[in-house]
Amino acid sequence: MTKGYEVFAKAIEEMELLPVFGNPGSTEIPMLRSVKRYVLTLLDSISVGMADGRSQYLGKPSLVNLHTMPGVGHSMGFIHTAKMNRSPVIITSGQQDTRHQFYEPLLSHDLRSLVGSAVKYFYEIRDADDIEPAIKRAARISMEAPRGPVFLSFPMNLMDEDSLYSSLDFSIPGNNQVDMAGAAEVMHEIEMSRNPAIIFGSEVDEYGAIDRAAELVERIGIPAYGEPLSSRSPYDTSRNGFAGDLLPASTAINVQLLQHDLIVMIGASATLYPYLPSKLFQGKKVIYAGLNPDNRYGRCYVSNPKLFIERLLELANRKGNTREPESLGIESEAARERRRMGIGYVAYRIRKEFQGYTIVDESISNSPAVRRIIGYSSRSYFTAKSGMLGWGIPAAAGIAMENGKVLAIIGDGSLMYTIQSLYTLRRYSIPLKIVVLNNGGYSILKSFSKSFYPEMENAEMFSPATDIEGISKAFGVEARRAGQDLEELRWLKEGVDPKLLVVDMDRTVQKLFP
Repeated sequence: MTKGYEVFAKAIEEMELLPVFGNPGSTEIPMLRSVKRYVLTLLDSISVGMADGRSQYLGKPSLVNLHTMPGVGHSMGFIHTAKMNRSPVIITSGQQDTRHQFYEPLLSHDLRSLVGSAVKYFYEIRDADDIEPAIKRAARISMEAPRGPVFLSFPMNLMDEDSLYSSLDFSIPGNNQVDMAGAAEVMHEIEMSRNPAIIFGSEVDEYGAIDRAAELVERIGIPAYGEPLSSRSPYDTSRNGFAGDLLPASTAINVQLLQHDLIVMIGASATLYPYLPSKLFQGKKVIYAGLNPDNRYGRCYVSNPKLFIERLLELANRKGNTREPESLGIESEAARERRRMGIGYVAYRIRKEFQGYTIVDESISNSPAVRRIIGYSSRSYFTAKSGMLGWGIPAAAGIAMENGKVLAIIGDGSLMYTIQSLYTLRRYSIPLKIVVLNNGGYSILKSFSKSFYPEMENAEMFSPATDIEGISKAFGVEARRAGQDLEELRWLKEGVDPKLLVVDMDRTVQKLFP
């Protein structure tokens, strides 16, 4: 017979779920005794962010181990973000010994009620023989469309009970569904419309359809937009046809799409942020195709985005002419903003120096310019769909464990949410490069106030001051401050050690909201 903790370790190794990301507590020690590879974070939530980034980049599950109620509580924002990002993260936690849970001992809690709808699936192990099948079922559910986090709770005493390991068959489910008739109907609608447009979303990159999406747009000759606040690249912006990202507000979206009578959304959603009174897509015919069907917009076709696009390509006829990428405008913008250290200049220099890098973006107030200037390509851009702060460095670290060319671009305010991530970078020699855009506080809140609550724009609470370089060095990560010419970007790029560069930005508060 095999003990429960041995079954746990054997199952996750067989399923290629190592490493385990986490910050262990007393309730987790029983289940971790045979685990061969563990990545320690100094705060539970950081482990979820690392697994989220890694899962998105690899397109397969990653495993997290949280410290029962306190650790899960710390991590709820990150679990919600994994759901919004559609990341197949398997979250595990310890649980108090079942033999005295009646007395509500320290650390015990109803974890199902705590995680609620933030996960696709929850199960608390009731018998040691459930350990192997529960892990394999959870992994499979995490990968079923739409992908997302799942949760398993492991009572301490069950890890020492005898259990059989049966080597149950395990496979990742495929998502090969395509509505062939639906694709034909969509192409007919495009041909019959006066001025159609396509909105691509994060599912396009998630299912490896970036190149095919650009091919479709170039063949038909209609404009393509990126969904508002996409968590990853919705298009290859080096190709023709991209008309820009939609803004996360109904009035702004309606203005951007004013000339179009038909909107085809492929693997996309319309995320909104500030409330504006306009009804979204007013007067438009809207069609959705993808693996997260939502009839809030219009007619839906449930399909793998890549297969749906490929079917459209088979049927495609030219409708118009596509626009070329805007490169000259970006160069002139960079030249204008160099003296005042504007984001146009800084993002342009990053783009030139870090060609071919995967970008993880949590610059928030500067994100629209980062997206526009640095651009998109396959698996090249990631951000938090939820608006979560503190996600960027952990997620970038998770990706950098698999890809040696990752750059995190983060605001000075966001950096401090999970500054402990620097410890994990140093301890495991994760080759992440970090640019901190230092604008002296929470610029996004100043901008929001400028638009809606002007009396709050200069509130003291929006301007925390920290010694970023000193803190970074204290965690063992080399740090420098950039000069006006940004020559330090070359230093940042050199070598395989984690490094951090602080760039002092123009502190003019931009009005980002309509």
